[in-house]
Amino acid sequence: MLFDPTVCDQAPSAHNTLLTALLCVGTFLSYLPQHLKILGRRSSDGISPYFILLGTVGAGSNITNIILLQFVALQCCTVQTLGVCVASLLGILQVCIQGGMFYITFVLYMAFFPEQAKHADAPAEAEAAPLLPPAQRARVATLEWQTALWVAAAVATHAAVCVAMSVLLVAVVGPYAAPTRTWASLLGLFSLCLTCLQFFPQIVKTWRAGAVGALSIPMMLMQTPGGFLFAYSIAIRPGVNWSSWISTFVAATLQGVLLAICLVFDAREKRA
Repeated sequence: MLFDPTVCDQAPSAHNTLLTALLCVGTFLSYLPQHLKILGRRSSDGISPYFILLGTVGAGSNITNIILLQFVALQCCTVQTLGVCVASLLGILQVCIQGGMFYITFVLYMAFFPEQAKHADAPAEAEAAPLLPPAQRARVATLEWQTALWVAAAVATHAAVCVAMSVLLVAVVGPYAAPTRTWASLLGLFSLCLTCLQFFPQIVKTWRAGAVGALSIPMMLMQTPGGFLFAYSIAIRPGVNWSSWISTFVAATLQGVLLAICLVFDAREKRA
């Protein structure tokens, strides 16, 4: 199937364009409290590595899904005015901003992983370690740090596979061919599955710790209601099916559960 310029005649409505533009700005701003909290504490303690893994891989899958499904919007820019082109691309930009900001959270998580949690005394040296100078103590990577390194490798591998496979399909069979659309839908379903699981490791970690840690409550206060609007704005974009927005809807629901837990723990800490 070749590109048909006649499909570009219908411009996004002013209401949809305004809503999507506001959500782009809101999504960007909503992640800043989380980034600033990690930077301010200079520690990502309290954040689950599996939450980071599932969220980042899911975000990458969602970005690839929306670009492939709305590839026509990219090609329509060759026959549209600048204003209409920008309005048509807001749906893609919206998902890319959300995914990009989560990738930044992943980078900050790795960069500010607590130093004291990276290494521990070797088991055989544990009893004698306090008697030895620091330079002579045998140190090994902790399980949590090994998990974080594995997460980083998995995120990089997933990103490489998404880019390589998508470029290959678009170049060989075209962006509108059945294999490309199937690949995009599979990525959307994969993102949905990861999103359904994403918050469970963080909910468990926060519940067991009994503390908010490096999680940002202001971020969740903005993102939980914004997530439902986000899903709605994606769903009404032309050419998008349910696989593009359902993961965002599920994420908003589960994030609301995590927010409720954090509010309870935060109130308890303030009373103590």
